[in-house]
Amino acid sequence: MVAEGHRAGEPAAEPDVARLVVPALVAGTELIGQYQGSGHREPPYLVRRVDGQVLQLTHLLYLVAAGLDGRRSYARLAADLSAEWGREITAEQVSYLVENRLRRAGIVAAESASDPPAPLPKGRDRLLALKFRVALVPEHVVAVIARVFQPLFWPPVVVLVLAAFAAAEVWLAVRGGVAQLLAGARELVDRPEQILLVLGVLVVSGIFHECGHVAACRYGGARPGAMGVGIYLVWPAMYSTVTDSYRLSRAGRLRTDLGGVYFNAIAMLVMIAVFAATGQPWLLVALVAWQVSTVWQFVPSVRLDGYYILSDLVGVPDLFDRMGPVLRSMLPGRPPHPRVRELKPWVRWVITVWVVLVIPCLAYWIIGFLVLAPYVLPVVWQALVAHWDAVGGAVRAGDAAAAVVGVLRMFLLVLPWAGITLVLYNLGRSLTRRIRRWRTA
Repeated sequence: MVAEGHRAGEPAAEPDVARLVVPALVAGTELIGQYQGSGHREPPYLVRRVDGQVLQLTHLLYLVAAGLDGRRSYARLAADLSAEWGREITAEQVSYLVENRLRRAGIVAAESASDPPAPLPKGRDRLLALKFRVALVPEHVVAVIARVFQPLFWPPVVVLVLAAFAAAEVWLAVRGGVAQLLAGARELVDRPEQILLVLGVLVVSGIFHECGHVAACRYGGARPGAMGVGIYLVWPAMYSTVTDSYRLSRAGRLRTDLGGVYFNAIAMLVMIAVFAATGQPWLLVALVAWQVSTVWQFVPSVRLDGYYILSDLVGVPDLFDRMGPVLRSMLPGRPPHPRVRELKPWVRWVITVWVVLVIPCLAYWIIGFLVLAPYVLPVVWQALVAHWDAVGGAVRAGDAAAAVVGVLRMFLLVLPWAGITLVLYNLGRSLTRRIRRWRTA
């Protein structure tokens, strides 16, 4: 049999793209609009994928995505795009963008309803990102939590809370908090079960910190996602999914970034109030530990709140993605990388300064680990053996609190070294992949 209209041995003619019907977007895909407060010369446009991932598209790609209704032809869509975009675009060009850009991004539906949905593309393995994440609180429960705490971001409430926190800190300093803090530290040595109380307060405060992020996200009009726990650098860390905050203005995103620190202030205010009522010195130890954690959140060289604050101030979602292009642009005789040229001049300078400061900081920690490891690891091993013997003695004596504290001390001894080893492994693997791609290019 030979197809009608074709001679034997000749391939069938390709279908006319202009007459084909454009596909539709994957159900649940949301077109958000232009990224507000962007640091790009031409602000990108945002699309929220069905899995919650927010994608950045050029203006043209966004217009193409907005036109995928599953009904009109490529010719009709090309004509509409030409009128809206202000430049001539052909049906073939639209088809290329749909199949080679939007479908690969995971937002174009399958050609037939009977076809299984294509797996969504995985994101890049980002530098110093949270690893081994496990979602513990589903999105619908997080929505309830965010709705409960949302009123705390009403401006009069924020002013009242911050004024009360400042007054409580002054009261504690006048009352002689340093002397009571030292007494609390000595008591922790004598009564190890109080270490468990301090750790319990810090864990609850950490959960409350993430509640601040999701409540701020919802207050601005975005939808927070799941909350959970993972490993960041060397420590277990709680996280909250607030990717949808990219739809907000710069002020809304900064509110989301600062929501966790704001809730830290509320947690510290509660600690001071409970200390004033009970006089328990160990509460001051927990308070100081949480104050140190709050200050650490502002460090912009790792992916903590300070990093995201800087990112939203300059309007560039992932600063680490710009590190390589910025470094290549700094080489003598090299023109600026395209990913650098696309930024506004002042944003380019801010990110360049950030890169210049961050690289020595990260190198300091890595080199320090490599230099100190031969000297410190034997000491760590001896301490582990001593703690293991102490745990065995506590178990035999029936002292459960001392046994648990001993295990925690062993865990804290091992965790930083295991974590930095994991960081070095991931960095080495990423560098190896880059070298292989460079050699095969």
